[in-house]
Amino acid sequence: MKVARILGIPFSIRGFHETVEELVDRIERGEQTHVVTANPEIVMIAQEHQEFRRIVEQAYVVPDGIGIVYAAKWLGLPIYERVTGIELLEALMQVADQRGWKVYLLGASPEVNRLAAERLAERYAGAKIVGHRDGYFSQDEEAAIVQEIAEHKPELLFAALGAPKQDLWMDRYAANLQVSLMMGVGGSFDVIAGKVKRAPRVWQRLHLEWLYRLLSQPSRWRRQLAIPRFLWKVVRETKKA
Repeated sequence: MKVARILGIPFSIRGFHETVEELVDRIERGEQTHVVTANPEIVMIAQEHQEFRRIVEQAYVVPDGIGIVYAAKWLGLPIYERVTGIELLEALMQVADQRGWKVYLLGASPEVNRLAAERLAERYAGAKIVGHRDGYFSQDEEAAIVQEIAEHKPELLFAALGAPKQDLWMDRYAANLQVSLMMGVGGSFDVIAGKVKRAPRVWQRLHLEWLYRLLSQPSRWRRQLAIPRFLWKVVRETKKA
């Protein structure tokens, strides 16, 4: 797979539709894939978290965040469009609907997890939601959760445990999960459940979705500090080149 490295992170250079096609092909071939949807915050976490960095370097990383696209432009790298986690989830669910794939949803609060499962089952009736479990579980319960997922052998596992926890968890149990494609989806279940509104289309077209989220959820300001830190590191890399 051709990649473009930004601060050492290997991003796929495929556009959205090409990404969906590639991931579907991998599932059909029975190839296990760990997808990481990486924005500037994820990249900065990987700079400081060695184990997470190892996982990201081995994963299928897509550019979820306009900051990644801008950084690629400054660095002269062939990444031209975002591949957002929630849109990728929806696209894979459409394929699951058509092909009768099995899906497992892990993470978020009990209510959000339940509502997300219900909404996805309604919208993609051909897909099989074979199980769902909220993210409020203890370490002692993990073996049973892994066993439940493995018994169903789903094509798709979506985990909403937050980064880097969701990716660390999936990597830890990858050999036992019997899953074709596993992907961390952060707050996507909250949007699907209707608890959080995604930015209106006009904000998305203007590449200001990050600002809409910040204005809607001011408590995110600490997380958003990763954006200027990321951009500063990219500028420094550009000057070195």
